[in-house]
Amino acid sequence: VYSLANEQWRTDNARLHWLGKPLSDDVELYHEDDEGFRVGAGLSANEKWLVLSTSDHETSEVRLIPAADPLAEPILVKPRQKGVEYEVDERDGTLYVIANDTHENFRLATAPLSAPGDWATLIEGSDAFYLTGFDLFRDFYVIEGRQAGLDTIEVRYYDDPARVEPIAFPEDSYSAGLGDNPEWAMDKLRVGYESMVSPSSVFDYHVAERRLELLKVQEVPSGYDASLYITERLHIAARDGTDIPVSIMYRKDRASPGPLHLYGYGAYGIAIPPGFSTTRLSLVDRGFAYAIAHIRGGDDLGRAWYKAGKLESRTNAFNDFVDVAKGLIAKGYTEAGRISISGGSAGGELMG
Repeated sequence: VYSLANEQWRTDNARLHWLGKPLSDDVELYHEDDEGFRVGAGLSANEKWLVLSTSDHETSEVRLIPAADPLAEPILVKPRQKGVEYEVDERDGTLYVIANDTHENFRLATAPLSAPGDWATLIEGSDAFYLTGFDLFRDFYVIEGRQAGLDTIEVRYYDDPARVEPIAFPEDSYSAGLGDNPEWAMDKLRVGYESMVSPSSVFDYHVAERRLELLKVQEVPSGYDASLYITERLHIAARDGTDIPVSIMYRKDRASPGPLHLYGYGAYGIAIPPGFSTTRLSLVDRGFAYAIAHIRGGDDLGRAWYKAGKLESRTNAFNDFVDVAKGLIAKGYTEAGRISISGGSAGGELMG
């Protein structure tokens, strides 16, 4: 299944091609008439369903077609409703739906295949947890999101909704997510992990043992000893009382207060993960602390965090950045006149 771009480079269709047959035999499975929407196609995790989705930046709609009978009439999961985004997967006749219809930070719901639009909440949407995705497997499912701005991965079970097994990570500030896990029957999951101190690493998570097995660590050709550094997660109050998360790293032998570099972005609902960078090591090895201000305008803490830094609330992003700098001085990490700052693209606007 593929999509062709039209004259406006818009994918407004999904087409079926049989291997070994001429393109003239291809069949259009779906055509989108709304010029603002784009069409995409994929497979359910169990590979039993073609998933045809159409969406713009705030609204989506999904249809399902049996993979064994791709010319069957598509099943419309739920008609589009402006402002409602949703994604769908299927297991044993039950649909699993992630949607923002009841809460802007999304909920996870289920519905019978026979009534695909009747969504019953499985995991409530909440201000505290930003649900960013889910993956179904034969014996369990996994949800991903952010709790207080930090990545969270949880293994959950179909037969026991109360059984929740979060994957534990060792540092106070980090970035983590599921890797490529293409098989339906899995007993271990590929997971990616890094922090401002820990180089990008690949793990296998053994589900039954709840154990991480390290497979690979990013090589730093010049040499790197992570034990010389520390990373922390701070919260600094902005002038309106809102706590702004801050990720920071520095050498353990650094004298405080010392010079500090502060980075910010805060726009377009883009979260800035506290990941690893070899380019900042030279600065840190010269006595600098390096901090990332997770200011409003990104979606680090959810959709409300994004909205609180845009349009008429745009000044919050600038105020947050300034207040984080002042807070780092107050906490003794640095002194006035010893802070350098940077940001690119929308972060360049932040620099003034």
